[in-house]
Amino acid sequence: MPFWHPGRIVKTTQFDAFICAVIMLNTLVMAFESQYLGLQRGYDLGYPRFTLPASEEWPIADLAFFMLDWVFGVIYFLEICIKITGLKCAFMKDPWNYFDTSLVLFWLVEKTLSAYATLDQGLLRVLRMGRVLRLLRLVKTIQGFDALYIMTTAMQGSVTVLFWSFVLLMVVQTLIAFTLNQALDSYFKDKTKPINEQHQVFEYFGTAGRAMFTMFELTLANWPVAARILQENVTEYYGIFSVAYKLVIGFAAVGIINAVFMQETFKVAASDDKLMMRQKERDRMLHTKKMRTLFAAADESGDGVLDQDEFREIMNSPDIRTWLAAQELPVRDPDLLWKLLDDGDAELTADELVVGVERLKGNAKGIDLAAFMMETREFQSKICQKLGIEPDPKEEDDDDDDD
Repeated sequence: MPFWHPGRIVKTTQFDAFICAVIMLNTLVMAFESQYLGLQRGYDLGYPRFTLPASEEWPIADLAFFMLDWVFGVIYFLEICIKITGLKCAFMKDPWNYFDTSLVLFWLVEKTLSAYATLDQGLLRVLRMGRVLRLLRLVKTIQGFDALYIMTTAMQGSVTVLFWSFVLLMVVQTLIAFTLNQALDSYFKDKTKPINEQHQVFEYFGTAGRAMFTMFELTLANWPVAARILQENVTEYYGIFSVAYKLVIGFAAVGIINAVFMQETFKVAASDDKLMMRQKERDRMLHTKKMRTLFAAADESGDGVLDQDEFREIMNSPDIRTWLAAQELPVRDPDLLWKLLDDGDAELTADELVVGVERLKGNAKGIDLAAFMMETREFQSKICQKLGIEPDPKEEDDDDDDD
C-alpha cells in the first residue's frame, strides 16, 4: 500500500495530530466569534462602555469568520471522505464517525439553505449548534494522551460515585435548609427587626429554594457572606452553627468525596486495559532505545555486531554495570551474560541485545518457573529413554504438587 493511500493515511499519528490541531484552531476561532457576538449584544442592550456596534469594533471580523468557517468545513468534509475511502466497512464500526459525519451534514445543510433561502432564526440557531458540537470531538482527540485519557475514563467510571455523592449532599443540605427555614420563621414575623435586615436574611434563607442554594454556597463557595448575615442580623449563635457546618460538611464530607474520586482515578489507571497496553508499549520502546544506545557505545568497530571482547570491555565499566543494575540486570560475570545473550554464532546484534536483556532483567516470573519445570521433565524423560529405564512417577507427581 503506497504512503499516499487513504487507508494508510488515516492510521498515521500525523493525520490524527493534524485533525487535532484543526479542532483546536476551530475552537479558538469559535471563541473569538462568541466574543464578537457578545460585543454586539452588549451594544444592543445599551450596556455601559459598549458604545460601538461589533462591526465597528472589529471591522473585518464578519468576513474573517465567514472564510474560516468555509476552511474548517471543507477540511472536515475532506476528512470524512478520506476515512470512508481508506477504512471502507470499518468506517461504520466507530460511533465517532457517525458523530463526525452528522456535524459535516449540519454544516452542508446550513450553507446550502443559507445560499438559496432566508432561514428562520430558530432553524438557523439549531443548525449552528452543530458547529458548537464540534468541541465534543476534543473528547475523542484527547484520548490519545494518557493523562487526559485517565481523567476522562475515570469520570466515566465514577458516575455511580458522583450520583451517590450528590444524593448524600442533597439529603443533608435539604434537611438543614428546611430546618433553618423553619427556625427563621419567627425572625421574619418579628415586626421589631429592621426591614432591610429581614430582606437580607430573606435573600439567602427566605424560601426553600433560596435556603438550599445557600447551603450549597456554605458548603462549596463563599460561605462567610451567608454566615455573617445570620450572625449579624439574627443572633451570634448562628456563627457557631456556620463554623460547625463548614468543618463537618464543607471540610470533612467533601474531603471524603474527593478522596473517593481520587481512589477511583487510581483504580482506573491500574486496571484499564488500553492504558496498560500503552504503558507496556512505552516501556518497550524506552528499553529498545536504551539497549541500542548501549550497543552503539560498545560497537567500537562499527560493523553492526558485537564480539565477545567488545562486549566484555563495555560490561567491565563500573558505570555500565551500575546502569544495568538500575534496570534490574546485575552483571556479575560478563562472560556468563554473553553466553545467555548469544544465539551460538559468536556475534551479538542489536536486536539480540534488546530481546535478550528484556528476557533476563527483573525477577523470575511464574511462567518462567513453569517453563523451567517443563523443560526439566522433558530432559529427564529423554535421559530415561536413553538409559532404557522408566521415569519415577512419584517424582513427576511431586513436581506437579510443587507447581
